[in-house]
Amino acid sequence: MNPFESISTDLTQSLGLAYQPVGVSLFLSEEAIPAGTPFFEGNLKSYCQAVALAGKGTSFLVRKEQMGCKLGTSVLGFEEDTEAFLDDGVLEKYGVGLFGSEEASEQTMKQSFYLEKGKTHAALIAPLGVFGALPQVVVFTANSEQVMWLLYALNYDKGGRMELPQSGGALGGCADITALPLTRGVPNITFLGLGCRIKSAVDACHLMLGMPGADLEKAHQHVRALAKPIAMLNKAKSAT
Repeated sequence: MNPFESISTDLTQSLGLAYQPVGVSLFLSEEAIPAGTPFFEGNLKSYCQAVALAGKGTSFLVRKEQMGCKLGTSVLGFEEDTEAFLDDGVLEKYGVGLFGSEEASEQTMKQSFYLEKGKTHAALIAPLGVFGALPQVVVFTANSEQVMWLLYALNYDKGGRMELPQSGGALGGCADITALPLTRGVPNITFLGLGCRIKSAVDACHLMLGMPGADLEKAHQHVRALAKPIAMLNKAKSAT
């Protein structure tokens, strides 16, 4: 068992996760892709869908043409020219009634987090346990209680206030829990938006949390250190 498989199994069991932790790594060239990793042959609805399916055991090495959602590929740095896709997104979000004006929709798009345009060549989105090297980001699809424990684990040593910025109901999976951890080196959560929930089909009670890969080891250690309060809550729930 490789170390990431062991960590994944331990976190899944300790927290009672319905979805395995998922690793995400973005590659700037064909040469950077791990040797022997096959490309996924199908097409996806979105990046969020890939994360949810990876949490159930499927691996996806994909190029932008396979990703479906152009807002997601724009955020993740696949697209050279993002303006047309973002303009379409503004009109779409306003058109379905998510915002009271085009201006409000536009501000939501503009103030999100983006990777550098046109730099990303491919993305590996797969169960954490299949990675041979530390992924750039680790994503958890989890219910609110499980997210609570993960936030405790990430804040275990430092304490204090945790800033968890939100993109306002759009671009949650690609921006808030992937681009932000990559660019700023901090964890974050997303409640997901309408499009994310339709395409990923996750349960209404589930959120997603993304952390830099560099935080994985400490998060794992601290979840184990939280065994007593986790057991305390589980006992209290079973008594009701």
